[in-house]
Amino acid sequence: MFDLQTLLTQCSQAVARADVRSVNEQLNRIRQHSSAQGDGIERLAHYFANALEARLAGTGTALYVPSSTMRISAADVLKSYETYVKACPFNKMSNLYANRSIMKLAQTATTLHIIHFGILYGFQWACLIHHLSARPGGPPKLRITGIDFPQPGFHPAERVEQTGRRLETYCKRFNVQFEYTAIAKKWETIELDELKIDRDEVLVVNCLLRL
Repeated sequence: MFDLQTLLTQCSQAVARADVRSVNEQLNRIRQHSSAQGDGIERLAHYFANALEARLAGTGTALYVPSSTMRISAADVLKSYETYVKACPFNKMSNLYANRSIMKLAQTATTLHIIHFGILYGFQWACLIHHLSARPGGPPKLRITGIDFPQPGFHPAERVEQTGRRLETYCKRFNVQFEYTAIAKKWETIELDELKIDRDEVLVVNCLLRL
């Protein structure tokens, strides 16, 4: 069994030292035992090797831009997300505990405001919306401020806005009053006024695995 994990670790350490000779030697060995069409470990090693090579050459941006501009449908992303959750339940459990905590906080709330840094497609909130709809006494009004980085191109807020429209459709299905604000900016540039916080609402800030 070829130890790709150890080789990748050693290669990353060589990159940190700017030891070009060692990096090239280790990358050649990794390339011999990895492939974009191989098993999970071989694919992982292949893409990590690409990233390490780009880091050393200073071409990381050029490597990132083509992949970031690919238009992948939300349905395809959901299919891959389901596969990921089945293989590794860590993200599923994180969402589960977060949603349970939010439900406890919102037991008597008339308005629940969730500010979600890194909302992407908003998959986390379908279960919460379902549970809110069954709350004794009726659901609160749900406000979500969806925040994510702007996409390249002429429509930087397109994905985060589409997420809001899907969540709105889901809320209508379960009779949950809904309000959505889309923000597509670098997070450090967001002003407090843009978050539209109300003193009378229960406020939750969500940022799982994105810091």
